[in-house]
Amino acid sequence: MITIGIDIGGTSMKAALTEPGGAVLAKTRRPTLADNSRDATIEQLHSCIEELTAKAAESGHTVDGIGIGVPGTIDLERGVVYHPPNLPQWDEVPLADIMRSRWPVDVRIDNDANCAALGEAHFGAGRDYDNFIGLTLGTGVGSGIILANRIYHGERGFAGEFGHITIDYNGPRCNCGNLGCVEAYIGIRYMMRDAIPILQNESSSPLHQRARNNPESLSPEDLSRAASDGDAVSAGVLRTAGERLGVAIASAANLLDITTFIIGGGISAAGDVLFDGIRGSATSRALRVHRARLTILPASLGNDAGMLGAASLLL
Repeated sequence: MITIGIDIGGTSMKAALTEPGGAVLAKTRRPTLADNSRDATIEQLHSCIEELTAKAAESGHTVDGIGIGVPGTIDLERGVVYHPPNLPQWDEVPLADIMRSRWPVDVRIDNDANCAALGEAHFGAGRDYDNFIGLTLGTGVGSGIILANRIYHGERGFAGEFGHITIDYNGPRCNCGNLGCVEAYIGIRYMMRDAIPILQNESSSPLHQRARNNPESLSPEDLSRAASDGDAVSAGVLRTAGERLGVAIASAANLLDITTFIIGGGISAAGDVLFDGIRGSATSRALRVHRARLTILPASLGNDAGMLGAASLLL
């Protein structure tokens, strides 16, 4: 069975042509155009599918289905996407029907972070765990809950919005409209909002001048590189981000009795300084019964997790 898996992010969408077992035959990528019209983003989807369908035909294959991971809440039965915070031009979008009208194959839709967790469960760091929460740190903070090796969707398909756990009820406003969500601290834009004033005020950091002269050029990857080179200021910013995430992880462990967390996405590449902050914070706040079992791991599939998980929705 040859499938196309697409992972729609707030900045870019990634797509893969796959075989059973997770073998990737071809990949492609497009900007999401999230700030443009809804139809502009959907045309980018069509463009990805058209390219990969052509590549499948070149090798004598036929595409049997399309799986799409989308940010936001999903009506799984109807394939409708509701109000994704990082796709501001979308409201209620009947995405499955839109895609089937152009591509007459089986089309499955799920939350993007659910797909990333499913990819790790089948092919990555989650293969040895029946139960875990997969977190994706990027433009937003997404999650997928894996119970007994399956995605837990909740009563109506909306479970897993880890990024919208409140860690400070008087905190900054999140894209979702709430105050103090974990995403309002850990999402890329929010993290840099907090980091840049610190860097601007700390002349000892090698990022000081860039923060003063060209702050929009800075990213979490810059913080990670600087921290690896010994910059205590950047390391402190990343450690604080990890500690904030650890607060929410402890809450999730206490609520669900799940003690394994697999963390991916661009920010997770910050490495030990971030993960040390997460582990220390989560362990200090989790109930004692959970502390010895808390397992917090980096994801292993990188940018392929969401695509492979989306493709495996058809299996």
